Amino acid sequence: MTKRVVIIGGGFSGLAAGVSLSEAGFSVTVLERRNHLGGRAYSFVDSKTGDVVDNGQHLFMACYHQTIAFLEKIGCGDRLRFQPSPHVGFLDREHGFTPFDCPPLPAPLHALFGLAKMKGLTLGDKLRTLKLAKGLRPGVNGHSGKTVSEWLKSLGQSERIRTRFWNPMAVATLNEDPDIASAKMMKRVLELAFGGSRSDSAIGMARVGLSELYVDGARDFIESRGGTVQTNADVRRLLIEGNRVTGYALKSGATGASDFLISAVPPEPFFQMLPPEHRTGEFTGAGQLRSSPIVSMNLWFDRPVIDHEFVGLLGTNVQWLFNKDLILSGGNRSNHVALVISAARGYTDWTKTQLIEMALDELRSVLPRSKDAAVVHSRVIKERSATLSHTLASDHLRPKARTRLANLFLAGDWTDTGLPATIESAVVSGNLAAELVIGAK
Repeated sequence: MTKRVVIIGGGFSGLAAGVSLSEAGFSVTVLERRNHLGGRAYSFVDSKTGDVVDNGQHLFMACYHQTIAFLEKIGCGDRLRFQPSPHVGFLDREHGFTPFDCPPLPAPLHALFGLAKMKGLTLGDKLRTLKLAKGLRPGVNGHSGKTVSEWLKSLGQSERIRTRFWNPMAVATLNEDPDIASAKMMKRVLELAFGGSRSDSAIGMARVGLSELYVDGARDFIESRGGTVQTNADVRRLLIEGNRVTGYALKSGATGASDFLISAVPPEPFFQMLPPEHRTGEFTGAGQLRSSPIVSMNLWFDRPVIDHEFVGLLGTNVQWLFNKDLILSGGNRSNHVALVISAARGYTDWTKTQLIEMALDELRSVLPRSKDAAVVHSRVIKERSATLSHTLASDHLRPKARTRLANLFLAGDWTDTGLPATIESAVVSGNLAAELVIGAK
């Protein structure tokens, strides 16, 4: 008899698990509480402009091997395009445009030479990066128990290079302030980005909206193999008898049964789904983990303001600018840019007007071309629980995929994948949960 697997959550982790299990012959049901799939990585159409808007801009890296394999499996791999070689541009008031370009050298030399060419850094700053490279060697654990700032200081990284390069990277990849973010996760980011092959460092972007990137492809894959994907299915409680989950109860009062259940939702809703008597032991971490927000300001100008696909902004509250006209294939050329503040805990209570005024002031201070451009439309998106907050405490609180309940498995970028809470972590977690189900069959 075909085994039934219920997956709660329709984001990257839940859909990745559903695709793997559908391929393996399981009867899969994906339940998503909202009226659309995509979790915390989705897109929608702006009603005024007709442009596709992501709920938050995501960058991919070529070291996201499982994400790339997932997209290829569901027939969507061609919707992601990578740079031929790693390149990031930065803008600031003092130095204008500063490129970080990696030459065709083996890793990590390509990154070190890229840093050596950057403006705004002294020769001493650049030479001290060699000390950081030594800190990435296997078996070196000088990061243990340190925040990102403490670790970088211990490796002799000056305030200048931390401000102009390492801190922006930490905030972008960990979505947390370097003063409280975990050095363990930062070290892992650098190992993956610069410690493997040179090609792993390449940056990629979706040439379509996030939902179009994977949602329909994953749904079609699951449904074509007899599975079911339901939206507006709000699971409120897991039904547990002894050491097994027997099913679930929806907000509507309806119940369902399963042979295996994978929770692929963020920590707080998972914790709330557990009966109170089960909110102990390994599950307590789900109730203690905290999240970190991202604020995105989408602006439409009356003229083009930048010719680059994306740039980092230095010395400003806004950290990144994305030129959506250049990024999205077949775009409307509507002069649409997205400005992003990661680790935005101090900005979630700002009004839309306050955020846009601040963003415009900062943009005009580093990008003179934007001074005469008028904003014709705007949209602010606040993802208050965008990612896990990568603190030292979170290193010990993230749970494993296997739980003490024999047929309950956890997925999600917040689980203990050994990676920061990225799309790759989400896909890795979904694949791992699926493997455990297959192994328990």
